[in-house]
Amino acid sequence: MAIHSQQAPAVQAQVAKKTLLIVDDEPQVIKSIVRTLRKQDLEILTARSGEEAIKIIQHNAVGVVLSDQNMPSMDGVSFLAKVREYDRDIVRLLLTGFANIENAIEAINRSQIFEFLTKPWEPEALQSALSRAFDHHKLTRENRRLHLMTHEQNAQLLQLNDTLERRVKDRTVQLADAVRQGVLMLSLAAEARDDNTGEHVKRIQHLTHAICLKIGMTKTDADRIGFFSMMHDVGKIHIPDKILNKNGPLTDKEWQVMQEHTIVGEKILGSSPYYSVARQIARSHHEWMDGSGYPDGLRGVKIPLVARIVAVADVFDALTHTRPYKKAWPRHKAIEEINRLAGRQFDTDIVDAFVEIFSEGLNEAMET
Repeated sequence: MAIHSQQAPAVQAQVAKKTLLIVDDEPQVIKSIVRTLRKQDLEILTARSGEEAIKIIQHNAVGVVLSDQNMPSMDGVSFLAKVREYDRDIVRLLLTGFANIENAIEAINRSQIFEFLTKPWEPEALQSALSRAFDHHKLTRENRRLHLMTHEQNAQLLQLNDTLERRVKDRTVQLADAVRQGVLMLSLAAEARDDNTGEHVKRIQHLTHAICLKIGMTKTDADRIGFFSMMHDVGKIHIPDKILNKNGPLTDKEWQVMQEHTIVGEKILGSSPYYSVARQIARSHHEWMDGSGYPDGLRGVKIPLVARIVAVADVFDALTHTRPYKKAWPRHKAIEEINRLAGRQFDTDIVDAFVEIFSEGLNEAMET
């Protein structure tokens, strides 16, 4: 671990390093954080004010910024907002002594901060938050690289003439594979937070695909919806571990934070038409047919069809596999529960198709 308290030389080939910038006006706080991270493979820079930190960012390839909230001349939220204006890829964390956590969360959401920690912090919580932050930074840069590659190669494809049709097809396949790999990478990164094997998203994909075919969709549409169903919980990458893996019921505030993964997931998937199905699934797969779901309280057919399909697949898989807060249910009990909630939580037609899949013995692809 290397530590620098002053501005370092201009960076040329430092992109691969994990560089953390700690900003706090209290030297003892900085020293305490550095001690906590002494065994981590990090390049650590430090600053005593937001103004000093901005200068460091301009001359260093910083991946993550950890800033105190209460600082003279520029508070943490204002400073991190300026960091975002300078480089939106830098992952921003806030260290706060807020007594009113609701106000802190409101400020953080308004400034689009990745995560916050409260004083005094727990070493494990700090290390875990930074690990998630650097993972997110890596994924963001890789996703940007893939999009840039797609844009550049599409421009090249437009210049090819008809005699290069074979090359055009080859490049298109490569681009599609790059995008699919990017989607899969982001899905597995989010799912690994509470499913280390990543098998949950694959089971959801298979069951969603089977339901789509059963209700009469084409194989092409079933393939596409099944693939994007893997993104249903991508927003969980922003949910703190202490909430996501809690062994017991969530408090009202924790439940509110958990529900935000649907909205965060939609935002992560951006605005590209390519991801429109994935965005519908991410935002609406927890809506209920009777209107009591979240985040929008949609009712009946106002819930996107793709979200209604994934909702059945997701709940069934959750029931039949062990989670931190429950044991796995027998498959027949889970099917009974899905049936019981038809019309209230789930679309009746989709439940009927789901039941047919298992009654006809077509579920081998979903076995784990």
